[in-house]
Amino acid sequence: MSSQATLVILAISLLYILGTTALGVYTRRYLKSTDHFMTAGKSFPPFIVGVLMMSEFIGTGSTMGTAQTAYSKGISASWNLITLALAFVLFAYLLARKFHERGEYTISGAIAKTYGRFAQWVTSLIMIYALGVVNVSMYSGGAATLSALLHIPTALAAVLTGLITVLYVSSGGLFAVAYTNLVHAFFKYLGLVLALAAGLAACGGYTALVSKAKPVLFQWDTVGWSTILAWTLANIGSVFSTQYIIQGICSLSRESEAKKASLLSGLLIIPVGIMAALIGIAASVLFPGKPSAQAFPLMVTLMNPVLGGLVVGGLIAAVFGTVAAGTIGSAALIIKDFYLPWAKERPSDKKLLFMTRCLTIAMGLLPIPFAIFAPQILNTIFFARALRTTIAVVVLLMFYAPGFSSGRGAAWAMILSVVTTSVWYFLHNPFGIDNIYVALVCPVLVMFADHALQLTRRPVHGRSLT
Repeated sequence: MSSQATLVILAISLLYILGTTALGVYTRRYLKSTDHFMTAGKSFPPFIVGVLMMSEFIGTGSTMGTAQTAYSKGISASWNLITLALAFVLFAYLLARKFHERGEYTISGAIAKTYGRFAQWVTSLIMIYALGVVNVSMYSGGAATLSALLHIPTALAAVLTGLITVLYVSSGGLFAVAYTNLVHAFFKYLGLVLALAAGLAACGGYTALVSKAKPVLFQWDTVGWSTILAWTLANIGSVFSTQYIIQGICSLSRESEAKKASLLSGLLIIPVGIMAALIGIAASVLFPGKPSAQAFPLMVTLMNPVLGGLVVGGLIAAVFGTVAAGTIGSAALIIKDFYLPWAKERPSDKKLLFMTRCLTIAMGLLPIPFAIFAPQILNTIFFARALRTTIAVVVLLMFYAPGFSSGRGAAWAMILSVVTTSVWYFLHNPFGIDNIYVALVCPVLVMFADHALQLTRRPVHGRSLT
């Protein structure tokens, strides 16, 4: 690629970063209280919330990662995102209305109403950790993208990614995240369409791609059904218990709108998985022998500079969108579960909004050192989904079998599940059993044991069984 083309792509990318940052800061004028900061005053229609919830799950790990897997595994890599559609449908019919009824914009707050304060704190800490891991991976991906684009050190690129995100999220809260993520979602989609179009054109069309690619790349089970099942369970767990999803649902004014937004999210995410997988297959035909991680970025070399700049803008959007959602989600949990309960007296709206902004800045900057000095944490992204699956199990039992376990049982189920799942993950999934299955089964077993213990202590004819 010529130096002139590189300058054009750089200029478009910088304009994109500056434009979306300015939009996020501009939304500051709409803030009236902490409630507006966290739920946007329940002013969004279902379409916008549906797009925002979908956007949370199509970051660099989903787009570039799916293309990377498809480079060698083919179209079956798209299950990574298609199974998210199933997760959103299940969420629409099983949990959207129930979360909306509770009127809590944090998942830990919803759990506290059934299982008490201890379970609330445990849930909050697990979720903050999971969101932090996700943001570390996003900062690492964003740093790699900006470093290559701006020709600056990776450490500086990570700092810039964090500062830009913190600037507009702390300024406008959910308003900023919502409006900027709408722009990000559009550019993510646009980048995928343009990259796929360039790949298909270079191959001679879809029919030519099918004929040139290895036949195995168009089989839907190449990654293995055990992997597809693990993806499905992880995605269901993530959607059921992601803080940003709960905030999105609570930003709607009616329960029926919550279901519509969830179904729309599932519908929008299916094409993302298919397009990203086809990009990976096209890259395997056009650039054989290249590192699979370059499958998506290599498409840029096939385009004119303007279109290439738009695709790079889409990659940048994938980073900022997910980081913004994780940052505001973590801040919401800290404010709701720790700051307010431990405050000696109810702070004024002005002081509370100031503290919310400070925490947003802190949670936005905290992952930066890990992204700089420990980029291998990228490998723990799937572990973060396992953590959220543990919470999802507790949420399902909370809504559909509230008497199954006590608050103590729910809290210890999450604690022991996190420890066991962590050990299993760091042992590299012994016996070929994925850590997601451990995260799924462990809380059920602990809560069942707690339920059995309760039964033995229940009095019969005036006497205890123990």
